[in-house]
Amino acid sequence: MVGVTSVFTVYRNAVLERTKEWWKTAQTAKFLVAGAVAGIVSRTAVSPLEVVATAQMVRGGNKNLVGELSELFRSEGMKGFFKGNGANCLKVAPTRGVQFFAFEKFKSKLVDYKRASMGLPDDENIVLHPIERLIAGGFAGMIASSMVYPIEVVKTMLTMYPGKYVGIGAAFRGVINEVGPKGLYAGLGPTLIAMFPYVGVEFMIYETSKIAIEAYLSNRASEEGNGEQIAIALPIIISLGLGALAGAAAQTSAHPLDVIRKRLQIQGINGNPVLYKNTIDCLTGITSKEGFGALYKGLGPACVATIPGTGIAYITYEIMKQFLNLSSV
Repeated sequence: MVGVTSVFTVYRNAVLERTKEWWKTAQTAKFLVAGAVAGIVSRTAVSPLEVVATAQMVRGGNKNLVGELSELFRSEGMKGFFKGNGANCLKVAPTRGVQFFAFEKFKSKLVDYKRASMGLPDDENIVLHPIERLIAGGFAGMIASSMVYPIEVVKTMLTMYPGKYVGIGAAFRGVINEVGPKGLYAGLGPTLIAMFPYVGVEFMIYETSKIAIEAYLSNRASEEGNGEQIAIALPIIISLGLGALAGAAAQTSAHPLDVIRKRLQIQGINGNPVLYKNTIDCLTGITSKEGFGALYKGLGPACVATIPGTGIAYITYEIMKQFLNLSSV
């Protein structure tokens, strides 16, 4: 028995040692972890606002944010603020992880391409233009969303009909039973279209602003330090502000498609009629029946949720990058 224990201990230690060695160079896994943690922390922090925004986008309504939150608390208690948050985190962890990783990978490939096209050495510093960051972020957003879209549908179901489904698995089965497997991809078209400007604008504004401010602060510090180049890390409060600005701009640019996506997701489920055939039909149907303003239903709560949520996500991501010894181009 002692011999078996000794063999197990040796094997466990060998596995741990190899895992530690692998982790030191596992850049892909580290970026995925950093993004996933950033997504979970930020989304949980703004879950009550996310619930209200989703409800307004799906059913409309003219109540203000405080009124919606008060009614939600009276009818469902504190747990109502976090309904669907499990599915939300299950979705946002891989989404944010893949987004950040893909964004960093696309940027790295663009830098390599620009160096090669200009005949520059591998260690030459290359600064990407804002439009290049937008394109990299846009494609990263589309890739991430397409990978986890069924969870987005389930999250919407749990948010809108919390008493109907007992957990994430039940919601998955419920959607499939009521409308078939295709229901897990309802609204995917407008989502992919929306993700390009949404994620692209968010990454572009945050990183371009961050680099510009860091350069300004570094230059000022260098002037005060007798010309010696000094690198300045962005203060957390500024990172929060830049993330908030990026989130607000991204949400506003893509919100109409977000409304369309959620309307398409709930069709045929829980007795809801099937009103629209596709994205264009839904767009024209909403505007003709409810007016153009209906495409911006829930924008207030969505922005209120997005502004702190995006800021928290970027702060968490920057902290995780420092913790995991990661760098960006």
